[in-house]
Amino acid sequence: MSNCIVGIDLGGTNLKAGIVDTGGRILHRLSIKTNSSADPQTISNQILELIAETIRSAQIKESDVAGIGLGSPGLVDKTGETILFSPNLPRWRNIPIKRIVSERFSKPCVLENDANAAAWGEKWVGAGKEAKSLVMLTLGTGVGGGIVIDNKLWRGANNVAAEIGHMVIQTDGPPCKCGNRGCVEVYASATGMVRRFKELFDSGAPSSLKNSGEITARMINDAAIQGDKVSLDVIEETGRYLGIALINIMHVLNPEMIVLAGGMIGSGELLMNPISVLPRKGHLRHHIRIRRLCFRSLGTMRGL
Repeated sequence: MSNCIVGIDLGGTNLKAGIVDTGGRILHRLSIKTNSSADPQTISNQILELIAETIRSAQIKESDVAGIGLGSPGLVDKTGETILFSPNLPRWRNIPIKRIVSERFSKPCVLENDANAAAWGEKWVGAGKEAKSLVMLTLGTGVGGGIVIDNKLWRGANNVAAEIGHMVIQTDGPPCKCGNRGCVEVYASATGMVRRFKELFDSGAPSSLKNSGEITARMINDAAIQGDKVSLDVIEETGRYLGIALINIMHVLNPEMIVLAGGMIGSGELLMNPISVLPRKGHLRHHIRIRRLCFRSLGTMRGL
């Protein structure tokens, strides 16, 4: 009897897979690195191999799998069949990944924007179980967003709602992969944090990460915990820009809850403190509630 679901999170840094039961309980998970610059066929093959390996390593049969859920960053067409565009996977355009996966495994397949899937997962079995409205931000290589209003996922007229990462907060800011300038993602993503660290370091700011090779957001976070001033400044600035985005969300939607997830949440209070001290007017002072979640490998797939 089919009693579990495979979920795949197609990230710009990692491909993550997991298996859940029909109640949303995580049974098994697996992760591999994404070759984001690879051609679509190579990445598609990686996805197929990851699904097969996840089923094998979980020691279940393919017949035990009721369906497969795919969460992808960027734009998904209105029919939920094709990935139109993914800023963090530059060579992905109009990829019919749902058909590719469904044909290979002969299983029903659902394709959804990854942050939409994350938002519905938290509504289903996570932080937002008791909330009728919530906004979810996934903070990782990029910044994704998902919105639930009146217990329904809000996709917008053309299936492109909740691209919060591409909300412009600085019109003359650095260029974003989406083509605009000064997007939230430029400032509040792991990629943006690394970029700003390198800018400060290259301008002569001293850091304990000198001679550390390729800098990552995790390295910046670890250095900040040890008191590295450049790293602390970068994370504080990241928190301030993220806070601006959250206040704008509250002004427009006033959801019951904002859920933050993703690898960057590992910075904890270093990232959250700059948000908590931002000035808020009127009702926002009383209604902003941020649920801080440590990232779970299957966090973006639990609702599929």
